[in-house]
Amino acid sequence: MREAMPSTLSFDDFLAACQRPLRRSIRVNTLKISVADFLQLTAPYGWTLTPIPWCEEGFWIERDNEDALPLGSTAEHLSGLFYIQEASSMLPVAALFADGNAPQRVMMSLLRQAPKRRKLPRG
Repeated sequence: MREAMPSTLSFDDFLAACQRPLRRSIRVNTLKISVADFLQLTAPYGWTLTPIPWCEEGFWIERDNEDALPLGSTAEHLSGLFYIQEASSMLPVAALFADGNAPQRVMMSLLRQAPKRRKLPRG
């Protein structure tokens, strides 16, 4: 791996970057609530929601008291109004719809995980 690193970058810096925690991010489920209504609903919580540039319904979230009720236990999450999702996971969908045209078909790919094998249903 060290050989693959550009000479201007330090391998130790790379390792340190890999150890940093990711920024928490959420995606609003617009099938259940609009982004505007979600922002209004959660405003009293004092969450700092920073828009994710490549996803209109995605936000990085910061909370003053991270030790309070876990994000996954909030009523809004339990009722499906938002998903806890890493921001980079929002990129494929953004890329899929980037040209403004809705695709006719979306193919799901299944990864083989040893020792399990997954089979696609026939038909």
